[in-house]
Amino acid sequence: MTDIHGDTARLRAVLRRIREQEVHRVVCLGDVFECRIGKREAPGYEFGGRLTDVFDPNPELARLLDGVLLVRGNQEERIRSLVPDPELPGWARPLLDAPLEHRTGFALYCHGHPLPWRELEPGLWCPVDADFPGRALVHGHHHRSALYRVRTVGDGPAQAVRVPFRFGEPVPLAADGRYVVNVGSVTRCAPDRGPSPVWAVVDEAAATVTYHHAELENT
Repeated sequence: MTDIHGDTARLRAVLRRIREQEVHRVVCLGDVFECRIGKREAPGYEFGGRLTDVFDPNPELARLLDGVLLVRGNQEERIRSLVPDPELPGWARPLLDAPLEHRTGFALYCHGHPLPWRELEPGLWCPVDADFPGRALVHGHHHRSALYRVRTVGDGPAQAVRVPFRFGEPVPLAADGRYVVNVGSVTRCAPDRGPSPVWAVVDEAAATVTYHHAELENT
């Protein structure tokens, strides 16, 4: 799961359903918080002593994510750069100081903001040119559930072929394939980006990915 942006209500809903699925490990791909200082304003910002000017310091997020494997997103990086270290509460540090990625023999899990993104169609972005080990790159950041198979023809640029999926149905990832798994967001996203909250179950042993979404009011 990824891109919570401080939305504890939706996070609770997703975690309830994940527990029912009895997965072995829950990974959060960053942007747990929402930074209130935009990236354009950040270079000239001076901390004035109030955490709430920068983000909502909600310790419930840390409680809900206790035991979850965390990677950091661009929101965490910006908050960390704006708030002096002595001003940070202890409960927030594991969320803000999480590693940039998590690797297994099967996939690279990351938020995705440093990746080389390419606009495949107007408004439709994919890190198709990213170099990643294993069979899959699993990322967030774009707030859109999408699955691509990456193909390279000769010396030309990599091509991203959209792989259709249905929520709740496993999609096999071929042994000779390389895939980009855009999970989608826990927080509310634009209507043209699909439903939310969403998450994905990556079964590395079976080599499948299954997208899920929770039916909530005003989703």
